[in-house]
Amino acid sequence: MTKFFNTTRHTLAILIGISIPTSVVLTNILCPLALLFILVEGRYKQKFNTLRQHPLIILALLLFAVMLFSFFYTSVSFSEAWLMVDKYREFLYISLFILLFQDNITRKWGLYAFLGAMGITLFLSYLVAITGYPIAKGIPENPAIFKNYITQSVLMVLAAYFVMVLGWEKKGKWLYGIIVLLAIYNVIFMSEGRTGYLLLLCLIFLFVYQNYHFRGVMVSSILVAILSVLVYQYSGILQKRIDKMTDNIEVYQQGDTNTSVGKRLEFYKNSLILIAQNPLLGTGSGSFAFEYKRLAESKGISSSTNPHNEYLMIAVQWGLLGAGLFIALLYQMWRMTSHLKIQKQWMAQGLVITIVVGCLVNSLWLDNTEGHIFAYLIGVFYGGMTFKSSINVRNEDSIKYES
Repeated sequence: MTKFFNTTRHTLAILIGISIPTSVVLTNILCPLALLFILVEGRYKQKFNTLRQHPLIILALLLFAVMLFSFFYTSVSFSEAWLMVDKYREFLYISLFILLFQDNITRKWGLYAFLGAMGITLFLSYLVAITGYPIAKGIPENPAIFKNYITQSVLMVLAAYFVMVLGWEKKGKWLYGIIVLLAIYNVIFMSEGRTGYLLLLCLIFLFVYQNYHFRGVMVSSILVAILSVLVYQYSGILQKRIDKMTDNIEVYQQGDTNTSVGKRLEFYKNSLILIAQNPLLGTGSGSFAFEYKRLAESKGISSSTNPHNEYLMIAVQWGLLGAGLFIALLYQMWRMTSHLKIQKQWMAQGLVITIVVGCLVNSLWLDNTEGHIFAYLIGVFYGGMTFKSSINVRNEDSIKYES
């Protein structure tokens, strides 16, 4: 029976890791199956102890509890509130994936499954671009295969960073280097996702800092600046997107808000107004669109259902309490990376930076794919940690530490 459960655990981890970057339908089938497996497997005392002692689980459950509590005061109907909370179920899934990834083998194959899915995506993306044949969602002008170009660029940058870390100290690092360069080329020259450009830059600086600290960052800044100029000159897609952003900022300063950048800046400004009106607890689950529309009508501007900033999206609906719990979760994730072995530490830090920076320009946890992959990778990197009193007991990927 133990062998059966272990095999099922490994299989579910691999299938979910492949499905999240490729299929929403499969993801929504497999995740409930994983939850069913956790319930059927038993070992309830051990799992309960993990739930009540793991810092990330506690913070994620507290945040989800705040979302549920806000049903009592939300300004919209129960059904609308529930639809919003359902979109944030990935915070609940953090518990699921940490419980799923309790052994080193499952964690290892879970990571490989995600990388394998992104490898398939990368191959098909180049195939579309070279042959001109559309595959899935991909067309030659926009070879984003299974997801939209923003999502694909975010996941591709994260996968490239993981591959770079995995291959850095290996003898065959040239092979890993080729894969990383192909992924970077795909993001810069084949994708319009400005979020991907930003994350790529941040993760490059993170990788340099991890290896060479601040001195390396100073030197690499010069090299990155030179390379950025060259890339801008030769990447038509990137040049177009950057020029458009610059033009948008210029016309916004002149008072024109009817551009993509102008609208986002207005979303940010108006979201801050909504937060100021209900700072502590917010206006409740599912209320963002309703409250923003009411504000927009009073100001004679366009309404919005998404501020394209996760921190603002959370703060409007669940106040500074919700935003504080979200930031505390990210802080705790970063803090706990120092207790992982170096390779996993670097990858986990890359995940944290991706979430922190990506959520400044998009509501990534609100999006199905990004939210699921974040929760999944939290399980991969932070699963298996056990806690007794104030001491964290080591697992295969971590070292003993005091919290």
